[in-house]
Amino acid sequence: MKLTLILLFACLLEANAGGYAQGVTLKMNNAGIEVVLKEIKKQTGYHIIYGKSEMAKAPKIDIDIKNASLEEALALVFKNQSLSYTIRDRFIVIAPKPAPPVALPQSEYSPLPPVDIKGKVTAEDNPGQPLEGASVKIKGSDAGTSTNSGGEFSIQIPGEQATLVISYVGYQTTEVQVSRANASVNIALKAAEAQTDEIVVIGYGTQKKRDLTGAVSSVKTKDLVLSSGPEIGNMLKGKVAGLTIRQNSAQPGGGLDILVRGAGSVNASNAPLLVVDGFPIVDMEQPESGGRYNAGTQSILNAFNPNDIESIEVLKDASATSIYGSRAANGVILISTKRGSEGALKVQYSNNFSFQKYNNPFDVLPLNEWMQVRNEAAWEQWQFDNNVYPYGNRTQEEAEANPVNGPFRKLYTQNAINNVGRGTDWFDLVTRDGKTMQHNISLSGGTRYTKYLISGNYYDQDGIIKNASFKRYSVRANIDQEINRFIKTGLNFTASRIDNKNSQLGADQYENSGIIRAAIQQGPHIPAIDENGDYPLNPQLALQPNPYSLLTISDQGRIERFLGNFFVDITPVKGLTVKLKAGIDRGSSKRQNYLPTTTLHGALEHGRAYISSSDNNSYLLEATANYNTSIAKHNIDLLGGVSEQRFVTSTHSEGATGFITDAFLWNNLGAGSVQLPSNSAGSKNMIASYFGRFNYNYKQRYYLTATVRTDGASVFAANHKWGTFPSAAIAWNMAEEPLFGFLKNTFSQLKLRLSYGQTGNATINSNAFAAYAAYPAWLSGSDSRLIGVSLARLENPDLKWETTTGANLGLDFSVLNGRIDGSIELFNNVISDLLATKSLNSYQEVNTIIANIGKTQSKGFEITINSRNVQTKNFQWKTMFALSRYKDTWKERAPDWKPAVYESANDPIRAVYSRAADGILQVGEQVPASQPELKPGMIKIKDIDGFERDANGNPVVDANGRFIRLGKADGMIDEADTKLMGTSDPSFMAGLTNILTYKNFSLNFDFNALFGRRFADPNYTTYGVSAAGVYSNGYNALRIVKERWTPENPSTTHPSSFYGWSPYGVGDFFVQDAWFIRLQNISLGYNLPHKWFGKVISAARIHADAQNLFVITPYTGVDPETDSYTAAYPYIRTYTIGLNINF
Repeated sequence: MKLTLILLFACLLEANAGGYAQGVTLKMNNAGIEVVLKEIKKQTGYHIIYGKSEMAKAPKIDIDIKNASLEEALALVFKNQSLSYTIRDRFIVIAPKPAPPVALPQSEYSPLPPVDIKGKVTAEDNPGQPLEGASVKIKGSDAGTSTNSGGEFSIQIPGEQATLVISYVGYQTTEVQVSRANASVNIALKAAEAQTDEIVVIGYGTQKKRDLTGAVSSVKTKDLVLSSGPEIGNMLKGKVAGLTIRQNSAQPGGGLDILVRGAGSVNASNAPLLVVDGFPIVDMEQPESGGRYNAGTQSILNAFNPNDIESIEVLKDASATSIYGSRAANGVILISTKRGSEGALKVQYSNNFSFQKYNNPFDVLPLNEWMQVRNEAAWEQWQFDNNVYPYGNRTQEEAEANPVNGPFRKLYTQNAINNVGRGTDWFDLVTRDGKTMQHNISLSGGTRYTKYLISGNYYDQDGIIKNASFKRYSVRANIDQEINRFIKTGLNFTASRIDNKNSQLGADQYENSGIIRAAIQQGPHIPAIDENGDYPLNPQLALQPNPYSLLTISDQGRIERFLGNFFVDITPVKGLTVKLKAGIDRGSSKRQNYLPTTTLHGALEHGRAYISSSDNNSYLLEATANYNTSIAKHNIDLLGGVSEQRFVTSTHSEGATGFITDAFLWNNLGAGSVQLPSNSAGSKNMIASYFGRFNYNYKQRYYLTATVRTDGASVFAANHKWGTFPSAAIAWNMAEEPLFGFLKNTFSQLKLRLSYGQTGNATINSNAFAAYAAYPAWLSGSDSRLIGVSLARLENPDLKWETTTGANLGLDFSVLNGRIDGSIELFNNVISDLLATKSLNSYQEVNTIIANIGKTQSKGFEITINSRNVQTKNFQWKTMFALSRYKDTWKERAPDWKPAVYESANDPIRAVYSRAADGILQVGEQVPASQPELKPGMIKIKDIDGFERDANGNPVVDANGRFIRLGKADGMIDEADTKLMGTSDPSFMAGLTNILTYKNFSLNFDFNALFGRRFADPNYTTYGVSAAGVYSNGYNALRIVKERWTPENPSTTHPSSFYGWSPYGVGDFFVQDAWFIRLQNISLGYNLPHKWFGKVISAARIHADAQNLFVITPYTGVDPETDSYTAAYPYIRTYTIGLNINF
């Protein structure tokens, strides 16, 4: 791949070097000005604005220059001409020379002399900012001029009055009446309404933002900090209302939980459909290792370089998503990559270097403190076991006279504690400072007929765990070719390779503990390595791995992906475009794992090698026809199409144990004395589709959209193989309504939208057909394995799509000439025919079956506000704000649903049930009557309810079989005291982005927030409360364990080491608020002055960025976003510096 990339870059550079590096070269005789300017545009890529009539009047010229600058070339072209030019950004504006003032020839019949008119042109949205190079023309005449650097102009009009037409790039053209009495004018031009006229990508096409009838949000990558990670998902946090992104692992390339408008499915997937350049893609993870350790998660977007992406559109309601039918129930995310444009070769290079300083968030006990805590824990345990007051009713003397398990013996003397060091620092051994290096290069250009872009990326990240790294190589190319005015064709492809070195992660414990968990719990008294070079184990818990030994595990993964598609656009008649497209998404992943004899389980098995691989390929064929026309003020757009996508997957794994040396790793499985059973599997599925869409608008005032898609899926049986998903939407732009003419002065858009429709979900990782499984069943008399076959899955011919029926009410607005715009959305989705596993009677050969059961509901709102706060010549500031909320609840349960006594039919989908804690029982406090076995230091539970009981003390039920509650305390703690505490879903999601520019400086910063979250800190509850494990198992603990309740330290916030001995549970005692506001990114950039460079470099920018700079949260754990399990990979602050160069 590297060689191909280098050769391709070299060819493009050689082919284009002359046109770019040599400047402007012209040799023409008796050439028209217009011809000369077209050649300059071709060589430089600058856009040229001029009037046809002015060019026609200009005399022809002779010119012969070589390798001249643009300014030198233009100076020669306009020498002795009556025209002038102004260069602004990438535009060259041609206009008559402003001085001397243009005098019009007077009619011999007009006795009046010409009138001198003077004026100044400024920007209305930035009072006082002059517009240099604005065109000023007399209406109905070819006469005109342009403004100078101060925005001033002077012109003569014939007669007493005339109309001036003033125009400027990016602003609305304005007409002004002038006369002898009104000879001095000031004109303030309004900015063009770029936001509402913005083109956004929708399913199978594009549309003006002002014409949308569905809920669609668009993000341009120019507004993102692209240096903040290897994939685009993390950069979208807080950017789109209704899009919830949570990082589930902060490891290099770590995975994301992505939701659009909640998670209404229970067993099927809630992930949105991702479409890259029109190709629906699937997730691609590393295969399982066959070992004991989890490698964490990877993002589905890791294969795509963020620098290659142009825009991201999020389709949210049925009107926008139903064009994707059966796969759109969870929303659709469209990713559009950058394409080449007409002009000379443009080369862009950027690099970034990032650094992560590891400051250990797991504050564990050093050896001296650990010894002290272990002594204290041993004494507490002896007193607890012997029922010494306050844990029981025995006195100290009674316990010493007849001790349980012998008399108490202190483990360490105070002298020993005072004279030891800090012991083994396990985190120092297994962690490091992280670093990242990234390089990007792109080449683009082309002619009117051929446009191209090619880019390459190298991304290399070393994580904060010593054996964790992520490395990506990627190349992307596209070419657009116009064959003739009827046919256009194009080719896109992305190829990437990701190499992972995996660390051992996950929530497993004891012998399966990952490296972070092992580093927390391993006692500091154990050396990392002994004098024999072995890795000692904990003598109190021999199945706990040595953390340092886990670094000797070799676990490597590779994911390769090729995504390519080819299309042909045919335009046989005006307004009709037929697109034929074929594509392939080929993915392969491989994982190689070896547990050496230096590890606990590697020693037990004399080494364990495992190789697993998977292929995930998708093939797409599509044909669409799009016709648009305008009849009077009626605008019609019709789309029809067919699609077929095939999915082919295969997996394979094999392994061995019993190696004579660790040197083989996985390279010689045959050298293992024990061959592990090999496994393989494969599947083929297909989705075939027919779809259509009708868009209509009248005067950009009234809108109608109707969409329908019919999908057939091979995973369903004959009864429901096909499903149809329709939608409809209407909209009314009240700002264009003559009846509300007064709104036009304030609103450039005030559009009310209403949509209703259906989408589907079939991601069940199974199918509706019966299947048999073959497996090693028993041993023969000669101890050979015999294969058995049995029914593994029952057929369900009535299984069908999970269907989401959604309604959306939206309001789009743009006020103050586009300075503030946004949208408000209200949505209500009902998910019916939920795909779930139904339990059958136990006498069935297979006692479960996939079936359609129940309904859920997702509803909420979204608010998006974009504002251009300040826009002056030197300073601009814009803000983007997003706020959303969703609520997922049950609407209908299964007919045979058997609820717990505390459950209700309409509870949240991810409900949290718990008893209510009532503090810590203190010494001398009366033991609650409902909890007679409670001891001081344990957690009290509130007795809030009870059951009606019969004479025998058994709970009484109603006619529906539900227990009857008393509605008051009953003197015992049972299920009646468990209640609904809420949901694990956040209550609100918010994001705030600010982009400021001042002259050559730019500052971007954005906040991401999740509110309403509550959960217990898993690290604290496992290692920060009880010291019992420190004594009994030689575990280490978090330092906060020293604040636990003891008779000498009657804490009201930290229970005793024996809180878990309570038969009443802990209720919600440990649950804490975990909302957060995170400064996700901040980037400060500076555009280096052009005068610092020669002719080769056209622009350069340096920048310094920081990610995760701070978090505002009441949560006391490591991180409120990534603490989803004990000892999760920590979210570390990152600092980045970078350089961007354009040639």
